[in-house]
Amino acid sequence: MGVIEDLKAENKQLRSLLDQAQRAGRPAPAKPAPALIARQLEMPDVVRYPLAEFAAGRGHRVMLPDSVQEIAEVVGREKAVRLVEGTRPSGKRRWRRSLYVPAEMPEGHRIATLIGFEDATRLSFSHGNCILELPACHALRKAYLADYVMRLHDQGAEEAEIAREIGVEKKTVAALLDLADYWRPRLQSPE
Repeated sequence: MGVIEDLKAENKQLRSLLDQAQRAGRPAPAKPAPALIARQLEMPDVVRYPLAEFAAGRGHRVMLPDSVQEIAEVVGREKAVRLVEGTRPSGKRRWRRSLYVPAEMPEGHRIATLIGFEDATRLSFSHGNCILELPACHALRKAYLADYVMRLHDQGAEEAEIAREIGVEKKTVAALLDLADYWRPRLQSPE
């Protein structure tokens, strides 16, 4: 048993020496971009950001998750939510979004196209060389859905019509309408 292990170790050492000899005098190969960065560059362009517009307008009183609030202090509430909306979910959990912020922001970078070059530069100063874990902003999404349901209901639509319109069950619409007293004071246009 000991002889086999010795031969395996010697074989491994010989392979590494051979590999070093083959690479002698050649420049080190360039490291490919991380998979997350590569996927962000090939993401489709989003034309409209309804959640970001809602967060800056009628949903300005709805709390954001701490990590998104931290970004909002740098670039503003609407642009922070726009980053969340414009970043593809990654990993096994569909609500997890990872966003790499480079230390030096090039003008054509994905973040710069989403929020503007000036705000992207500010973000790179505050969060440069970081991978930000962006939550899905469930409270804001629920407030957006509640606002939409209440507006349709106020216009005279029935619960079944609203449920078909937004693609949820009728009991979900009923539950959102039951919470209308909770949502109405929180969903007002900013003064």
